[in-house]
Amino acid sequence: MPLQAWDGVRPRLKRAVVTYNEAQIGQLGIIAASENLTEPTDWFFAEDNHKIVIHLDGKLDRMECSFSVGPSGPTLPKRGDIWIIPAGCRYAALAQGERAQFVELTVPTVLLADAALAARVGYRDDFLFGAASRLYDLMEHPQDEIAGMAVQAISTALSAHLLDRFRITKPSTRKHRLSEKDRSLLGEAIKSQLDARHSLGALAALVDMDVRQFTDAFREAFGLTPWQYVVRARLDNAAQRLVQSDAAVTEIALSAGFATPSHFATTFTRHFGVSPSRYRSLMES
Repeated sequence: MPLQAWDGVRPRLKRAVVTYNEAQIGQLGIIAASENLTEPTDWFFAEDNHKIVIHLDGKLDRMECSFSVGPSGPTLPKRGDIWIIPAGCRYAALAQGERAQFVELTVPTVLLADAALAARVGYRDDFLFGAASRLYDLMEHPQDEIAGMAVQAISTALSAHLLDRFRITKPSTRKHRLSEKDRSLLGEAIKSQLDARHSLGALAALVDMDVRQFTDAFREAFGLTPWQYVVRARLDNAAQRLVQSDAAVTEIALSAGFATPSHFATTFTRHFGVSPSRYRSLMES
């Protein structure tokens, strides 16, 4: 079976780092690096801080992503694509190709005034990409005093930009609560297409909200983030099918919307406390 994103069971594959420069500017941590990806490589995060990874350059032939709560599956980063891994979210990726050049930001939750971030893949932000590209070039010359001053200035601007982009804003005059009809519409949209890659933008549009308002309103209405709700719906569907059908666990995992059987097994076990196969056996006994 082809390798999948690291599931915590098999040995983690080593990273072949080619260049690496690191800086800590105030609360913002910055890593500018490149890696050789000719051999399969595991990337993994599970931290108390937000991680933002900006893909600057390089060629990948394959990449499998797995979020504990968020969009999972195959994807290929393009120049300028940004990955957002929220604090407390487990993220694993298996990558292979030629190389990758990127900037990785470590963003403490306090820097964003404790705003909740959603996991994102392929996010675009021209300012963030431009700042990261310039930081990468400047950090190649750590002994250059002028370059160091520029890194300080860009990092300060980056911190302000991130706070402005992701902070919790005061409610606007637009609708910011989900009605019973809205909740029913969203629940049906998600549960009727469990294998779809539901985006925050598409779900928010269903109830005529912008993404920021929608995320807060959804959490208030359901007690979960949108991605947590999607994962919960997928798990409930899978658990029901495990009991009511003889379908293989792999088939159930894929039809319920999980990118890989290993991601399904890990998520299922974390939620129910037993593996899918064990759950089926217990329910049948």
